[in-house]
Amino acid sequence: MLVVNRRLLLTTLSTGLRTPHLLPRSGIRFNSMSSSSDLPRVDFSQTETVGSTRWMRLETLSYHVAPDPNDASGDTLRKWDRAVRTTKKSEDAVDAVVILAILRYDLSDPSKDEIVCVKQFRPPVNGYTIELPAGLIDPNEDPAAAAEREFKEETGYIGKVLSVSPPSYLSPGLTNESACMVKMEVDMTLEHNAKNHERTESHDGLEGCEKDRGLEKLLLPKVGFLNALHDLQKKDGVKIFAALYSLALCLKVCKDTIITSQHPSKMFPLVNLETSVGVPPMEVAQKITTALKGSGFLILTAPELTSQLQKRAIRAASKILDTKQSSTVISHPTDPKIYAMLHGLDFNVDGDVSQDYIQDLKDWYGALRSTKDVLLRCIAIGLGMNEPDFFVNLHNEHNDSLRLLKYHPGDENTGNRCKEHSDYGTLTLLLTDGVGGLEAFVDGKWRSVPYIKDAVVVNIGSILSHWTRHELSATLHRVAAPASVGSNTLKKAVSVPRISLAYFADPNRDVSTTLQGQEELVGASDMNISEYIQWRSGGSGSDRDGVAFTSGEKDRLG
Repeated sequence: MLVVNRRLLLTTLSTGLRTPHLLPRSGIRFNSMSSSSDLPRVDFSQTETVGSTRWMRLETLSYHVAPDPNDASGDTLRKWDRAVRTTKKSEDAVDAVVILAILRYDLSDPSKDEIVCVKQFRPPVNGYTIELPAGLIDPNEDPAAAAEREFKEETGYIGKVLSVSPPSYLSPGLTNESACMVKMEVDMTLEHNAKNHERTESHDGLEGCEKDRGLEKLLLPKVGFLNALHDLQKKDGVKIFAALYSLALCLKVCKDTIITSQHPSKMFPLVNLETSVGVPPMEVAQKITTALKGSGFLILTAPELTSQLQKRAIRAASKILDTKQSSTVISHPTDPKIYAMLHGLDFNVDGDVSQDYIQDLKDWYGALRSTKDVLLRCIAIGLGMNEPDFFVNLHNEHNDSLRLLKYHPGDENTGNRCKEHSDYGTLTLLLTDGVGGLEAFVDGKWRSVPYIKDAVVVNIGSILSHWTRHELSATLHRVAAPASVGSNTLKKAVSVPRISLAYFADPNRDVSTTLQGQEELVGASDMNISEYIQWRSGGSGSDRDGVAFTSGEKDRLG
């Protein structure tokens, strides 16, 4: 191994002990090839067996390296200890299979997939480990057949082999043990797998030391896999198999290439609210109002909307939306998404959901309410109104809601995941997991709204636009996909699910849609806010068909 400018070599003394010997700096070669094309090379004829047990043999290897002109001794022989499985029939024989098995519940929604792991006690580390299912290959056994056998023995599931990788080495500095990575799919529609899924006791296939070590199956979500491993480490003190941790990191890296923080722009500026109470500074109020007069959108950071609270809220929303058999979670009748609508801080969630997740969302809800009031003051001040709390007083009954949304993955043929629309009420504060797709119709074009880490998106609704005589813009927007007309959304943005939390702040229910001295809102004359929201949304049922935008807003689409 090369470390800075030195190479550490081990030389064997007559006592059999090893002392490190550092070659001079001039002896370092950063090219692994020596002048002799076959060096370094192990001379297996000189292999010494140091010790052996039923399953393992300790050997000392002799290997030759290229001569070093700076080494006066001319010694080119080096020694290395390794462990070898006694079941290994030849130097290149594959020892084992490591199984990456994916439980598929819904072929149309990969976000529900789970990775099958095993938990067991491992004496060498004196603790429980989380690993992928694995096992030795029997003599003359095909790796795929070995994987199917071992997988059923350890987990009880019947899996279908999708692919078998070439051999890879698990710890090449210590052993020549090799394994093929076998990818499998578990069809949960099979009766055997469905029955096995409900079992928590040990499987009949376990025997001997595996049963003694308490081997059990463990299902972890593919989405958020790394976080799930970290939670297990923190909660149970388990140790993680290196290959499993590498897999989790790779899944996160793949997600990170899709979720990339972007830069604010003049069209979608970034504004720091600075304060969570009282009257905001004029400078901040003007920045917010200027943005809402232009695109109708801005990116906001606020003291109460902390990075940690945002992460907790996203995670809680994801858990609730994945809750099985919950009447709280509804499939949208036309868009490829599911959602849950939470009304007020005393909301209830049906299904098996941890109270910790519910509290996380209540904390987020409360922080949004405080931020909403400051934003409403900013708008009043920025518009030059004499009363900073004019809009706040019209919202003091907390007529608001928090909508949790999960958009299903798609492909290059996917169109809108949420159709073009304007929001109904006053303010919307949107938190997303960073997956792209949000577009706003500004200056005659669909434009991507940038994702800024640790910030939320703010836009206004049709009521506030009407109240300000359209000085502030209720901008049409959508969640687009590659096949959406005029879209800039890339294919990679729809290859994964998209989680978002939309907070809708509406005026008090009995407030009129038209303020004193204003013209009536077209199509909504003599309506109060409650009636207007019902009209725009089409009612309260899951199959409602409301008014996506007002007549004036529709004209902007051309």
